[in-house]
Amino acid sequence: MKKMIYGAVAALTLLATGCTGSFQLVQAVHRWHTDFENRWTDEVCYLVACIIPIYAAAFTVDTIFFNSVEFWIDKNPINNIQTANATVTRLNADTLLVKSNATGETFTLTRQDANTYTLTDAQGNALACSVQGSLLTMTDAQGNTRTALL
Repeated sequence: MKKMIYGAVAALTLLATGCTGSFQLVQAVHRWHTDFENRWTDEVCYLVACIIPIYAAAFTVDTIFFNSVEFWIDKNPINNIQTANATVTRLNADTLLVKSNATGETFTLTRQDANTYTLTDAQGNALACSVQGSLLTMTDAQGNTRTALL
């Protein structure tokens, strides 16, 4: 009986901190299943993520662990995502900091709406950009085109 009371008190203490957090893991699962070009593939992946409780597991881990850590240290442990071409740091829900692994250049990618993005370099110069799935294509003022896998 005492173990059950201690467990309940510990759970309430953890939940009472008000640490709602940014749910980065759930957002990553969502980005994964919406990253496909075909909407039917998106739907199948979504159903798989619901039937095999991927969303439930991500939500549980986010709620209990990552969001609690984010509350206490003001940084979500999964904000930095390392890819083959770039290190991506989520600054907020609509802004990413993209650092090229090859050149060390840093860019800020901001989502304006569902399909529109703005990209600026470290000096604040705007670059033309497009995002298709997880591929970022950017063109500078001289016409040089580069890509990064987000």
